[in-house]
Amino acid sequence: MEVLQKLKQNVVRREDQGYALYFYNNGVEYKEVNGKVADENSADIDFDSCFRLASVSKQFIAYAIVSLIKEGKLSYETTIKTLYNDFPDYFENITIKNLLQHTSGIYDYEDMEWNKETQLQDEEIIDFLKSTDKAYFKPGSTYRYSNTAYILLGLIIGKVSNMEIKEYVEKNVLYAAGMNNSYVNIQGVTEIKNRSFGHVVENDKLVVKDQYWCSATIGDGGLYSTVNDLKKWCQFLEKSENFKEMKIPNYINEESYNEYGLGIRIINVNGKEIVYHCGSTIGTNTLVLFSKDLNICLIFLTNLNVTDTSIMKDNLVNLIK
Repeated sequence: MEVLQKLKQNVVRREDQGYALYFYNNGVEYKEVNGKVADENSADIDFDSCFRLASVSKQFIAYAIVSLIKEGKLSYETTIKTLYNDFPDYFENITIKNLLQHTSGIYDYEDMEWNKETQLQDEEIIDFLKSTDKAYFKPGSTYRYSNTAYILLGLIIGKVSNMEIKEYVEKNVLYAAGMNNSYVNIQGVTEIKNRSFGHVVENDKLVVKDQYWCSATIGDGGLYSTVNDLKKWCQFLEKSENFKEMKIPNYINEESYNEYGLGIRIINVNGKEIVYHCGSTIGTNTLVLFSKDLNICLIFLTNLNVTDTSIMKDNLVNLIK
């Protein structure tokens, strides 16, 4: 269909690219799937194929944090030093809200030296942060996207809920939204049904490559889901009380506004609000977008690394304009 062709422009790059694409527009559904979940002898991708969400995971982590705030176990102004009293002193000025909105300034773990022969685990971030003596900038003074912040938020979920992060997020977020085929992945432990594995291109052929040294962390991108479950999530989220708080404006100062709320990005197109987030990791790219104002929902999951799903968001914005 012409609409799907315009959305896919410069995003679907190969005829054999694996993906699942869903677009709802004012009562009309557009659906398309292509490719395999693993090698050429594996199952076809469908709307129940389970993809790693990468950074789309952050909205689920943020939702869980907002839930814990409503439970009275945290506040937006809770300082990280309060939770981890053996952290360096500069954490006295970093709050939960700073972590959520990427204004903490804490160091990016991906820029540091690690043993890349083994997969980094979330708990190793604690020791890493203990070893630092300063942040990139004064907390709240600027915006810098931080995977480290969301790994730490995931660990905080476990710390203050007295539950494992997997248990808390699945019970209080995923299952609450009816997302019964979605998972918080403990790599090598969690059995993911209908799992779609990531691919890279080598010698012009698709090769399964699903993991690397920073693929096992949870808070910054370790959730898995399906198109069918993500459709439920969009409907659930926009009706939830937590969603209102997740849209807290991100003002660095009176003149500086950033589109990042709490685990979601919020943009305005022709006076209409659109909420979205993209994700990217080795072999997999994702996009979840919806707008109550425009009555649209766009979900795109692809198990190929050579693409940029933010282009699909731009393609949609151009169609709207």
